[in-house]
Amino acid sequence: MKWLRGGRSTPRISRPPGQAAPPSFLELFFDLAFILVFAQLSHDLVQNLTWHGAFQTLILLLTTWWAWVLTVWVTDLFNPRLPKIQVMVILIMLGVFLMALVMPTAFETRALFFAGAYLAIHVARDGVLIPATRANRTVQARSVRVIFWHGLTSPLWVGGAIAHGDTQLVLWAAALVIEYVSATYGWPTPGLGRTALAARIFAGPHLHERHLQILVIAIGEMILGVGLRVVGRPFAFESVAATAAAFVGALLVFLIYVNRVRELVAGPSITLLEQTRRGILMSHSHLVMVAGIVVLAAAADLAARDPLHRENVAWTIAAAGGPALFLLGSSLFDLVVHRSFRPRLVGMLVLLAIMPALPVLPMFAVLILIDVVLATTLVVELAVARPRTTPSPPAHATDVRSS
Repeated sequence: MKWLRGGRSTPRISRPPGQAAPPSFLELFFDLAFILVFAQLSHDLVQNLTWHGAFQTLILLLTTWWAWVLTVWVTDLFNPRLPKIQVMVILIMLGVFLMALVMPTAFETRALFFAGAYLAIHVARDGVLIPATRANRTVQARSVRVIFWHGLTSPLWVGGAIAHGDTQLVLWAAALVIEYVSATYGWPTPGLGRTALAARIFAGPHLHERHLQILVIAIGEMILGVGLRVVGRPFAFESVAATAAAFVGALLVFLIYVNRVRELVAGPSITLLEQTRRGILMSHSHLVMVAGIVVLAAAADLAARDPLHRENVAWTIAAAGGPALFLLGSSLFDLVVHRSFRPRLVGMLVLLAIMPALPVLPMFAVLILIDVVLATTLVVELAVARPRTTPSPPAHATDVRSS
């Protein structure tokens, strides 16, 4: 079936105009690969809890997150129930799974394998989309712009995988900066211009549900990791306290997110996420939240492993820094939609303020104190919540499928 929009024929693989169906079962299945991704990330951080190790973990998170985000945008823009889109999603899922498998040696012997799997994901995606959207050059140009920028960064990925060491980190970090920044500005490409930042190219409800799903998976992996750490061990008071505190922390993070999101995406607010710029920035804000959850999961793992451990600055930085990162990302999401901050930003500052005093406490007590700050942040936000008038999307925003 074809329909006309702005005088151009829309490719068959595009979502019908105005369709905002919930995520398909395949999309939810695709997210399951990230259970392994998040588990590997938190495990790597636990094994190398230094600034250098944290930077390596950040590179791995940014890489796998970008593969997830671009796939989410594809299934948001195009019909995920068509066979060719489903095959593409399965191939990308396989690529992400392979990346997760080699994460522990991604900066050593398997660097080229990791980079190759990442680049293959982009080739598979745009290898399907570019020929399938030839009926509309404007729609096709979006995929051409993306593959153009990945073509520019490919030498950095391959060069970094060959180089190893700090050179690898620098080259891969440069590649990621280029990819994230180019997307934020609409992938400006010679001869094709860029995707209009005010264009309404996303389906707001679908895009938000996909980000909610991945956030829940990250929180679920945190609970799973802590649970596996204490299974079969004696039930000493400190072990039970650390496990309970980790579970409560995961619950509070979820409640803080859901409480605010319920207001953020209510009514007309959800349509703001359909714009290119806001949709991309929403993904970036969720990246910060997921990063915070990964760090908190590492801290919870450490606390479950040795709940009486104290006087370790790195462990306490992770314990307080993880939820602080989450609250920062949540505040950025608020800023994207309403251009304002909420009490959770105060909660983040409190966590940073108490961080220097945490090493004197055993780890299980550190997690309990973190939970107190998170619970207070939630209670205060519930108390000060007020109905808010949401601005309508700009009248000049261009149409969803013709930009």
